[in-house]
Amino acid sequence: MSQNPLPQSPLASGLRYQALAQALVDDISSGRYPVGGLLPTEFELVELYGVSRHTVREAIRRLHDLGLVTRQPGVGTRVRAQAPAARYVHSSEGIGDLFQYVREVNLTLTEKTEVIADDELAEFLECRPGQAWLRVRGRRHFLGEALPIALAEVYIAWPYRGVLDGVDAPSLPLYVMIEQAHGCRAVEVRQQVSAVLLDAEAAEAFGTKPGEAGLRVTRKYRTAGNELFEAAINLHPGDRFSQSMTLRLEAPATSRTERQG
Repeated sequence: MSQNPLPQSPLASGLRYQALAQALVDDISSGRYPVGGLLPTEFELVELYGVSRHTVREAIRRLHDLGLVTRQPGVGTRVRAQAPAARYVHSSEGIGDLFQYVREVNLTLTEKTEVIADDELAEFLECRPGQAWLRVRGRRHFLGEALPIALAEVYIAWPYRGVLDGVDAPSLPLYVMIEQAHGCRAVEVRQQVSAVLLDAEAAEAFGTKPGEAGLRVTRKYRTAGNELFEAAINLHPGDRFSQSMTLRLEAPATSRTERQG
């Protein structure tokens, strides 16, 4: 198989997967790899483009994130669509990146209700049963898209309930509005991401079918005094949302023996 090397780039070689992904996107768009057909194997792509297997795998992962291909163990990588699906990728390297999410995704509130925590809700909110909370529900829309990218359900501790008085489309993250109104500060955000199946109501909102895959992202916001003042649940359609997170590792401390040596 003749080699088709990628164009040289001033970027670090670790980003060559982006160039390969773009080349494959162009080939899919042009019909070289038709919908329903298989991409070349991993080994063939290594030979064809003169790149590493790691680069190929990262490029295929990018195509999968764009909704262009599906990966089938024992079969290969099959072309799913000729053009990228409308898909939002939320990248995060810290709490400040939630601002970027709010800038790109509009939240419209549809419900504000006082709820009294029963045993199940109290366990989720880590409070005593019988405690009052403000529950707000709404839809998040990616700018320019008609279908929502998330269904939101947020619980705000009762002392801070007034932060949403008269507000139906907040322009700041809710935790920031609470910080600004009450002088507290979020020092920890605990996040959990889990795979779920969409029920009929969620599927109708997302324009998909019941039983399709979804992502449930839960975030809990705490102050320096370990007070949980907001808990947010966002349900996303699995085929139009993914989350990328960067974890930076600190170098291990130099041992005493090494320092003395």
